[in-house]
Amino acid sequence: MVLSLSSLLDQLLSEVWFELTFLLVVSLFSSFLFARFGQPKVIGYILVGVVIGPSLLNIIKAPRILDPVTGLPTDAISGLPEVVLMLAQLGSIILLFMIGLECELREVYTKRSISIAAGGVVLPWIAGYYLAVAMGFGSDAVFIGATLVATSVAVTASVLSELGIIGTPVAYAIVGAAVVDDILGMIVLGISKGISSGTGLDSSELGLLVVGAVMFIVVGAWVGSRFLVPLIFNVQISGYRRKLPMSGFVLALAIVFLYATVAETIGISAIVGAFVAGTIMSSSTLKDGFRKGTQYLEALFVPIFFVSLGVVVDLKEMWNAIGFGVLLTAVAVLTKVVGCGIPAKLTGMSWWDSFSVGIGMAPRLEIAFIIAYYGLSTHIINSEIYSVVIFMGLMTALFTPTLLKSSLRRGGHTLLPS
Repeated sequence: MVLSLSSLLDQLLSEVWFELTFLLVVSLFSSFLFARFGQPKVIGYILVGVVIGPSLLNIIKAPRILDPVTGLPTDAISGLPEVVLMLAQLGSIILLFMIGLECELREVYTKRSISIAAGGVVLPWIAGYYLAVAMGFGSDAVFIGATLVATSVAVTASVLSELGIIGTPVAYAIVGAAVVDDILGMIVLGISKGISSGTGLDSSELGLLVVGAVMFIVVGAWVGSRFLVPLIFNVQISGYRRKLPMSGFVLALAIVFLYATVAETIGISAIVGAFVAGTIMSSSTLKDGFRKGTQYLEALFVPIFFVSLGVVVDLKEMWNAIGFGVLLTAVAVLTKVVGCGIPAKLTGMSWWDSFSVGIGMAPRLEIAFIIAYYGLSTHIINSEIYSVVIFMGLMTALFTPTLLKSSLRRGGHTLLPS
């Protein structure tokens, strides 16, 4: 019995190392391939994930998404999928921390960002609802509309960073609005959950979510800049004296994970917490050291995150509802372009920059996947609707980076070569 358990453990560990090795190699290959054609690396990561996943070659198993309410695996079987998923989530946290480092706090949380995010929530939600009703999915319409709300901060931020325009007004507008949009998306999910499940809307629970999200950003930013940043600096100085040069960086990462934990606890995404932590450290004199330290982590874990998002895609299920998927994708892009672009223009941005903001807000991926999976696991939506949402999320993530690159060039921005 002992031998059999030992053999099983050895086999499991060998699969983990194989899959991690394979994921890193294929992500590296896709980086070179898509750079050769001048395309963003994120597109290559996602497409490679689809190819090596269950839909086509079935080399890598699909990682299971953790339950968005309990934070636990959705079934009782432990093993590799949770390992891959956790590393992928680590990649998204590292990515958003790095993006936050490049964003001045006061430049992100502005009236412009809030107005852009509000327009990008209301219009997609309403349009998604009426499209679902028109296509005969009236009972799921509210929830389908909710899946169109939240922008994929990770995809947009990755593309902006790769193009070298983080720190410009248009990048501040996009990233700031995307973070606010993500918080509003969690609120919309709370509303849709109550309406779609027939249990009614718990106003007290919704109120706590709104207050918690706002307090997290405001208090988290104040505490971080007032106390935590000086603490990191003092620890770094003490570390140098004791020949521990990475002390400040280690503490900074610990604070990032703490902020991610608090964000998850109050009901918003962990990546929002990581971004907030990054923005408070953007004013630190140790910023360059943090940037250099996280570059190696980014090279390891961010590709795993994007490849894993491609692995969970099931092309066979998508094909059954391809027509609705195409329409939903078109509505998803158009409503973000209009809903976010108009507020951007009204706040003084040029037409091309306003259009770029709308395009930059269009990708839906990890948050849309989580919302869709929640709806499926709680029987609010069926597998057909789930597949449609996955298709929409994948298509917006694949096509909008190229459109964003083109619109930024037309707006007169100088971009780094891909």
